[in-house]
Amino acid sequence: MYLRAITLRSGLEPKSTLSRMTAAVKLHARAITAPRLTRGWLELLNSHPALRELASAQPRLIHKIYRPWLSKRLCRRRRLAALGDHYRFIVQQGLGDAVVKAARDGLQLASFTGKSGAHYTIELRAVVPMEREGELVLQLMCQGSLVYSLAFSFVQEGDLRQVGIGCVQGPQCGAGLDLAREATRDLHGLRPKNLLVRLASQLGHARGCHHLVLVGNLNRTVCGKSLRKGKVKADYDSLWQELGADQRADGDWQMACAPLQEPDLEEVPSKKRAEVRRRHELMTQINYEVLRSLSR
Repeated sequence: MYLRAITLRSGLEPKSTLSRMTAAVKLHARAITAPRLTRGWLELLNSHPALRELASAQPRLIHKIYRPWLSKRLCRRRRLAALGDHYRFIVQQGLGDAVVKAARDGLQLASFTGKSGAHYTIELRAVVPMEREGELVLQLMCQGSLVYSLAFSFVQEGDLRQVGIGCVQGPQCGAGLDLAREATRDLHGLRPKNLLVRLASQLGHARGCHHLVLVGNLNRTVCGKSLRKGKVKADYDSLWQELGADQRADGDWQMACAPLQEPDLEEVPSKKRAEVRRRHELMTQINYEVLRSLSR
């Protein structure tokens, strides 16, 4: 299939004529203020058929370099470099087709049943939603309802490949907290956000990444409007510390990408061993299915 070259016009979504004109003016104004940035980004997106197809499927990909992304510690130049690292890695790893599918309709990676009998899936989405926080999004779904999401990207720091996590959150609705609590009980005490972080860690390990780089509170890319309205309440620093991460000098956090470890049942009270064993078996099953789906 022939795909036309990606240009700034590729970033205009199908809207009304007035909205499209307004968006075109804003996009070209940004491009004029950062010509080298724009040229480098368009060259990258045109460098591989999968990236051209991805930009065609999700026009908002064109806008990424002009907005805060992943962590506020990234300036425009470093943002372009990090986005380039991510997409070159996607192509090198043979994940282009999977990411295009994830961008178009979502891609189911795993399917399993909770102890209540409820049906859960792990799904992958790309570019959007959570477009400021990462290029890929892992979602835990329960019978079609979103329980939790984690946004991440593959980034390079020096000689080391890392997984950058920019957001972990439940759905933006009143029932979000209840969904997370119900899922925790249903998954033998495994909290949804812990499940997704562990999946990202194991995915990174399988792809040769050394660390998870976890965005700190002060480096989050949420917009000022959300902050002013009080919609951002998550304390990421506390979550990362709880998971055993170390804080870095730049305000973000870091922990090793590690394979799944067998629990030491000798250190677990006898009355909780059965639940810990079932939790580990479930995590092993989910991890196996996710890695297998992305290796096809």
